[in-house]
Amino acid sequence: LVGSEMCIRERRYTIWGILIICPWILTSCDMFHEDLPECRLFVKFKYDYNMLFTDAFHTQVDKVELYVFDKDGKFLFSQVEEGEALATGNYQMEVKLPIGEYQFLAWAGARDSYDIYTPRGENTITDMRLRLKREESLIISKELEPLWYGYISDVDFTGTSHQTEKIDLIKDTNKIRFVFQGYSDSYIRATSGDNWNVNMNDYEYEIIESNGHLAYDNSLLEDDVLSFRPYYMEQKSSSAAAVELNTMRLMEDRPTRFVVTEKSTGKKVFNINLTDFLALTSMEGNNMDVQEYLDRQDRYKIIFFFADNTWNAVQVNINGWTWYLQSEGI
Repeated sequence: LVGSEMCIRERRYTIWGILIICPWILTSCDMFHEDLPECRLFVKFKYDYNMLFTDAFHTQVDKVELYVFDKDGKFLFSQVEEGEALATGNYQMEVKLPIGEYQFLAWAGARDSYDIYTPRGENTITDMRLRLKREESLIISKELEPLWYGYISDVDFTGTSHQTEKIDLIKDTNKIRFVFQGYSDSYIRATSGDNWNVNMNDYEYEIIESNGHLAYDNSLLEDDVLSFRPYYMEQKSSSAAAVELNTMRLMEDRPTRFVVTEKSTGKKVFNINLTDFLALTSMEGNNMDVQEYLDRQDRYKIIFFFADNTWNAVQVNINGWTWYLQSEGI
């Protein structure tokens, strides 16, 4: 009996030992031993740098391209994923690399509107850039595909366990809808003379900026002066018209301009510093600086109200916030 009891105890210890070791066997990985699965490196993409502060990667991004560099910035390779795989909500891109230190750069959404230059030979990551395609006229009048950027400078793949790196994306394209509206206040209409009317086809509308050339760190490189024109126009009534334009990344320290020009005379009837107007809304209910607001916000609706047959606005509404302007307008 004594011998039997000892055998039973030994078996119990063996079983408990197996139960303790099994979870390690199931979850461990190894780069060198054939009896263990190879450790893998994954990249997760996240886009919560928006005004909702929630991850919208799986609902908005339909293509992502990852560029892999060694620790010194030498280009190694790129890989791309697009379509339904990105919409699952748990997508991770596997990157097959040996143990080492790397840099990862991502452009997401880039299709026919952009050229991406990858460094070759002796060039490094600092030579990488993205350029918005343009005609010789430098007029951009098509709707651009949405574009996102992300970068990690210090990926240290140890190979001792499965590893996931996260790339936070920032959106580099903006859509802006301008509405020109006759003011409805009866007193102002009565004291200012004729009602304000507009024929949208009598004017040219453009955002003027040199922001179509982006560096590896998402800063703006030297570029042509581009004219972003409407890709959509709508005559809502005799006293109201709307136009929609897009542009690339907006910067707080750059005087991006919005200009309306009368076709028959070439006169600029409306010429404003667009950045200053957009910055107004960053101060209303947002605990963030202007540049963060410009990078998070990607859609703007700006309504200008006019009280007579001049282009002097008396009121402006930007994304729901209203300001009353001085009588001389803008």
